[in-house]
Amino acid sequence: MDVNQVRFGNYTIGSSQAHLGKKEEAQKESVQQQEVKSSSDTQKMSADDFFNAMNISGLQNRAQISSIAKKEVNPSDYLSEDRIRDIQAMMGKFDSGVNQVADTIEQEFPGLFKPESKMALAAQIFSAQE
Repeated sequence: MDVNQVRFGNYTIGSSQAHLGKKEEAQKESVQQQEVKSSSDTQKMSADDFFNAMNISGLQNRAQISSIAKKEVNPSDYLSEDRIRDIQAMMGKFDSGVNQVADTIEQEFPGLFKPESKMALAAQIFSAQE
């Protein structure tokens, strides 16, 4: 009995070459011959044909997404009047703070940033301050 070899039916754990029977060797040789035959039987395909086939399969598998009409959200359906007023007051403070930071950025770096980039940077700076 070999200590390093464990057998489970036809499967072994340990050396893959240990105690191979004639039947298993014959099967390995036939599998290798089939692999050689299958590799020589491959068809030649142009790159354009391959990409056309990929394009067709991509269109076939494309997700079907239907766009839903945009609806305006009514805050009074979800929030009380007091909370709506609080949010509006906070947004007013945020807007004025962002505008002050944007003015400072424009004074320090005149004409360097596009208006949308300047406002985005100002919003990030103002949010970080709070």
